[in-house]
Amino acid sequence: MKKSVLVLCTLLSAIWIALSSNASGAAQNQGTDRTGSPIGDSYCGDCHGTGTYNPTVEIAMLDGANPVTTYVPGKKYTMQVSIVAGAGTPGGYGYQATVLNAKSNAQAGAFSAAPAGQRIVTLGGRQYAEQSRRSTSNTFQMPWTAPAAGTGDLKVYAAGMAVNGDGGTGRDNAVKATLSLIEATSTGLTSNRILSAQIKVFPNPAVELARVEIEGSLENEQLWVNLLDVQGRIRQSKKLQQPAQTAQVDLNVKALPKGQYWVQVSDGQRTKTISLLK
Repeated sequence: MKKSVLVLCTLLSAIWIALSSNASGAAQNQGTDRTGSPIGDSYCGDCHGTGTYNPTVEIAMLDGANPVTTYVPGKKYTMQVSIVAGAGTPGGYGYQATVLNAKSNAQAGAFSAAPAGQRIVTLGGRQYAEQSRRSTSNTFQMPWTAPAAGTGDLKVYAAGMAVNGDGGTGRDNAVKATLSLIEATSTGLTSNRILSAQIKVFPNPAVELARVEIEGSLENEQLWVNLLDVQGRIRQSKKLQQPAQTAQVDLNVKALPKGQYWVQVSDGQRTKTISLLK
């Protein structure tokens, strides 16, 4: 009888741990890196992979409201991780993310002041941001301060989950992504300077064509309009020679996968970036 009770208690404890881990983060409850980073134990999709939500995960490093792919040492930013379901309506969302040095995989910068429903956990000398409970919102934001000058290129690793909300791992989906960040001072980039022109993109969301309208005085004789994916890769680029006071550029997004993109307008010294949904 005692043996049966012991087995039952052990089983219930295992179930409780599993449910808690699913809902409130792998770093806190399992002591594991599930982001898909080079030093990770495994990846969330190893367990959460039988659902039909077909999600994508999108990472952005925000300077105010503007996404950037370069960082200024010591400056404060906001890391944003969004999980976008391609089908169905998930019962909730979760994530785990870390920022590492691209060469050494050491912690880069620091998370701080975790918002409600999120936490910061340190494992192996590295910080991890994750949910502290299952979230009904598919977007998570976490304050992050860039590392000291000379740190070099960084990578943000993130895994996101779209779950059915039953507390188990079945019929859920997980997906991972990376975002590369370049140290601005190490390359002489000036992309942290904001273009003064007014930028509009419509329609937004777009299905086939997205028109970029640029209004305002432009100091340089050349202008570049780039369409970037959430990993910072240029998917389209168009160059305007001697642009007028008002310029228009059409971007064909018909063949691109659904999700979030960034329209970046630059005169070579200043940039302005706004979000575009496909």
